[in-house]
Amino acid sequence: MPLKRERRAKKRPPHKSVPGHIDAGESLQLRNPHSIITALKVRPTDVDELRVSKNAAQSRVWSDIIGLAESHGIDIVQREFSLQTSDVRLSAGELHIKPRISISISKMFSDPKEGDIWIGVDGVQDARNIGAIARSAQFFGARGMIITRDRTSPITSISHDVAAGGLEALPLSQPPNLAKALETIKSMNVWVVGTAEEAESNLNTLNADRPWLVLLGNEEKGLRRLTREACDVLTRIENHSDTVTSLNVSVAAGVALSTLRSRA
Repeated sequence: MPLKRERRAKKRPPHKSVPGHIDAGESLQLRNPHSIITALKVRPTDVDELRVSKNAAQSRVWSDIIGLAESHGIDIVQREFSLQTSDVRLSAGELHIKPRISISISKMFSDPKEGDIWIGVDGVQDARNIGAIARSAQFFGARGMIITRDRTSPITSISHDVAAGGLEALPLSQPPNLAKALETIKSMNVWVVGTAEEAESNLNTLNADRPWLVLLGNEEKGLRRLTREACDVLTRIENHSDTVTSLNVSVAAGVALSTLRSRA
């Protein structure tokens, strides 16, 4: 399929919230080839178009991307990029795609089984951390991810690129009220564990004979008071250092998921 020539960019209206979308904008621009390939495979109908540079096909990964887009009948537009990066993979093109759709809590937590894991973030403000947490969640087989609506970063293009494909298929839910959502989740026989540095319980002591939702809080302040009170248990990751007192929230998410998965 021949590439379309660059078109004059249409003037886009300011970003606004889209009902049901879990992102604040109307369109995402993915540049990480891993994110693009996964998006083309799992949700091609959400793709608006693929933009590639003139020489993109000389790269094997971008040649594969172009072929995958062609197989789905997606518009491919030739365009030059001037990104400040030496990585040709990230400067060869971008995929324009619709944001993910939030699903209901009842759907996400339906039919919970022993060993099931979900992840939730409460007030995480760095879009990169959102992406990194989603990547770990997908890697460790989490059944879904909750993202609070207030004081939490929306899922941005950067989140998708950092997730390297992890945000394309992972079920996502953004309940309007986390405290009420947690009560619903617990009524469905899912146990809720919150992470806190000062918690007395150690993550390694959690019972593995039940489904768990793991909650992580703001990068500086941790979980909000109402969120902490709604948890069945608060737990910490064991610290073995005298100088480093905490982990980045995305690293903590990976440790928590790995620990629970190994005990399941």
